[in-house]
Formats: sequence, structure tokens, C-alpha cells
Amino acid sequence: MKVTLKDESLPEGRELHIKGLGTLVNGKAVELSKEQIAAFEARRGLKIETAFKNDPRIEISGSGLKGGDD
Repeated sequence: MKVTLKDESLPEGRELHIKGLGTLVNGKAVELSKEQIAAFEARRGLKIETAFKNDPRIEISGSGLKGGDD
């Protein structure tokens, strides 16, 4: 699963800490490990997709814990 911060109010490359996900860089996709996904979802009690579905700044691509050895 990849997470991309796309915040038009921040300059490209600016870092922003998102609790539970770590530091994201505006405009850059970050590949999350299975461990990061599981930890976020355990803390929040929500799937990442659900937690950010109404936040236009956060783009989620790929799938959660399905398949692969990220």
C-alpha cells in the first residue's frame, strides 16, 4: 500500500507528520510495510482507507495486508 500526501497549502517536498503513519513528504508516495499498516489500524481501530477517505490531502493506492511481502 502506498500513501501520498498532496496538500496544496504546503510546498512540494515539505514534511508533515501524520500520527500513526510517520512523516510524509508532500507530493511523494511512501510504501507502507505490513507492520506499519497493522500498527496504524490497531491504534486507530480503522482501516487506513476508512480513516482517510474524507481527507482530500491523503491518497491511498494499492491494497492493505493482502499479498506480497512488503
